[in-house]
Amino acid sequence: MTGIAFTYAFLFISLFFEVFLLVSFLERRLLKGMAPALAGQAGILPSVCITIPCYNEAQTLRSTMGSLLALDYPRDKLELVIVDDGSTDDTLTIARSFETDARVKVFHKENGGKHTAMNYALAHTNAELIGCLDADSIVEQGALLRVVPLFQNNRIAAVTPGIHVREPKNMLQRMQHVEYRLSIFNRFMLAALGSVFITPGPFSIFRASVVHTLGGWREGHSTEDMEMALRLQVAGHAIANQPEAVVHTNTPSTLKGLFRQRVRWTYGWLRNAIDYRSLFGNRRFGNLGLLVLPSAIFSIGAGIYFFLRILWNIAQSISHAVLRFEAGAGFSHGSFSTFYLPTSALWFLVMASVALILVLICAGSLIGTGSRKPPASTPLFLLFYSFLVPLWLIAAVVRATFKTGVRWR
Repeated sequence: MTGIAFTYAFLFISLFFEVFLLVSFLERRLLKGMAPALAGQAGILPSVCITIPCYNEAQTLRSTMGSLLALDYPRDKLELVIVDDGSTDDTLTIARSFETDARVKVFHKENGGKHTAMNYALAHTNAELIGCLDADSIVEQGALLRVVPLFQNNRIAAVTPGIHVREPKNMLQRMQHVEYRLSIFNRFMLAALGSVFITPGPFSIFRASVVHTLGGWREGHSTEDMEMALRLQVAGHAIANQPEAVVHTNTPSTLKGLFRQRVRWTYGWLRNAIDYRSLFGNRRFGNLGLLVLPSAIFSIGAGIYFFLRILWNIAQSISHAVLRFEAGAGFSHGSFSTFYLPTSALWFLVMASVALILVLICAGSLIGTGSRKPPASTPLFLLFYSFLVPLWLIAAVVRATFKTGVRWR
């Protein structure tokens, strides 16, 4: 009975948050439109430095730099700083081949992690805005011109883009393609609610003066983008989102690579949540402290709970079937029923939650591409991806509990 009560509670809370985001989205779309108006003329655009931190990125750096050099932005106001963070392949040689363009600067340093590469670039630029583009990503030509006008609001200290999966090839990448559409919706709505808790590596742009004042980037448990987002808001700054600033990023193509990446992300989120625990339940931080951060922790617990609950019920069903067989009753086709039955209210809640997720994916597609159609691989995502997520959630919780740390590579 206690297990069923927990299941109902988790489902109701999950549904509440999904409905809250959807209603907030519909209200914002009705009253304010989808995106802020673009403004500004080339003569008054701020200077921008885009940092490309590199560690063994010889295979992808050329395409990344090609997209940056093609940005639609005044040449005299754009600076591209490649920081080779102690690569052991041909990254530095490839980087130096771009120095023929006056906008490009190349620096080499001993390996110290992405946050040290970002701080190195910060110390070598006088630009008003500083951003980052991971060397496995490419940015669309008009992206920067769509981001910059949002900084006319003095409260805005950072702007995040719309991130899409770059050329998904196998089933795993196609499922991530759907996940990233859902993330586009979530990031857009969290920004609207003043509750962004991550400034992702692919093309997040910052007000350089604010970053200087805050002391630059920190290691942040291998997730400097999460740590910086939380620190910005503790200092009273806001983070905006511009989904029309489109970036395409590479994603893991193997289960091992995906597992490692997501354990690092979740571990970093949990450790940063502990570091910034004063935000939780704090009315001073509005939706971020009262709703979004607690919901993020809740979602991790709910994902693990449902996964373990299903495993427990499957194990019980198998045990009952074996006992029936040993007693001579034979196997029963009904012996493998799980805790949710097609005729129960619980099943209705599960289906409602799945339907809402589908709606949010469609909303993410509308925000990110202008089309209401979800990606073709959405059924794969809905059927299989939820069974993968708890695996790295459990691993990350264990590591965060015992402070084992994670490695980028």
